[in-house]
Amino acid sequence: MKTDVTIIGLGLMGASLGLALKNANLDGTIIGVDNDAQVVEKAIAIGAIDRGDSLESAVTAADIIIICTPLGAFPAILKKISPVLKPGSIVTDVGSTKAEVMRLFEQLPPGVWAIGGHPMAGAELKGIRGADSYLFENAIYVLTPEQDTPDHIVKRLIQILTLTGARIQILDAGLHDQLVAAVSHVPHLAAVALVNSTEGNPDTLRLAAGGFRDTTRIASSNPDLWIDILQSNRQSIVAGLEALTSMLTDMTMQLVNSEDDKLLEELYRARNIREMIPQVKKGLLPGFVDVVCIVPDRPGIIGELGRILGEDNINIVDIEILRVREGDGGTIRLGVPNPADGTKAVEALQNYGVKAWLR
Repeated sequence: MKTDVTIIGLGLMGASLGLALKNANLDGTIIGVDNDAQVVEKAIAIGAIDRGDSLESAVTAADIIIICTPLGAFPAILKKISPVLKPGSIVTDVGSTKAEVMRLFEQLPPGVWAIGGHPMAGAELKGIRGADSYLFENAIYVLTPEQDTPDHIVKRLIQILTLTGARIQILDAGLHDQLVAAVSHVPHLAAVALVNSTEGNPDTLRLAAGGFRDTTRIASSNPDLWIDILQSNRQSIVAGLEALTSMLTDMTMQLVNSEDDKLLEELYRARNIREMIPQVKKGLLPGFVDVVCIVPDRPGIIGELGRILGEDNINIVDIEILRVREGDGGTIRLGVPNPADGTKAVEALQNYGVKAWLR
């Protein structure tokens, strides 16, 4: 069934959605809208959209409209597009909170269906520069339709979004906001607090190793985008912060009172719960085995690794530079399809004088 899609906002999410749908050979036209004409041109150049257009013109004939802007822009966008939306069209979004979005969607005209959306995906590189056609592969993509939304409308949106490789999950908007407050919004504020607790002291930051960097990575996210998120999910976030504060207070008192057994119990409990988090490999790649090797810092070294393994017909399905010291060398992780290939890869690399092992 031919489906014309309009994407409003061509940043990381919008451009990545366009790329994913185009690469999946969507039967329909993808029109992009963005305030920055250069971004529209870039989206066309990389193949994320078929063409750009003005806001009102872009939605007139669209079957699905996906709003990929900050929440603060929603009221103005909805006011402009509501008079020209065609009956039967679907309006959705990619925002991090859903109850407020569903409230804003109430201004849409009768005959137009509103379904909130939240892909649980992101990237370090923001804006269209970070666009990735595989961004949503295996990611949870939450949809929050109203109870009276017909099944065939929900199924149509699911059919389109499934082309991105995402795993669709239907949730109530209020429940969604409670859950993401716990696993996204409260952790973000916790990361902000941890970073700010250093007061930017150079001596402190000089000692900030991997654990601190990993724990606080999300504090580098766009503050203007996050203030919209925090304002729209205020109640759930406050409840989450109160629960976190209570736990931190308990652990503080356990330290003060030398209640090491209780503190140890909390540490074990946290480790056990964290190990329950589902491990999902991103992208199209199946499970693989990691081979770690230490290599010299010289041009073409990664190509040499590929040649060595290629001689033994071993495919590299994933690669990551773990750490490097300029002029000296570095550590590289190579993903190979299975344990047998992993053993062969280690042997082949060692035969060429490369220090390697299975992780």
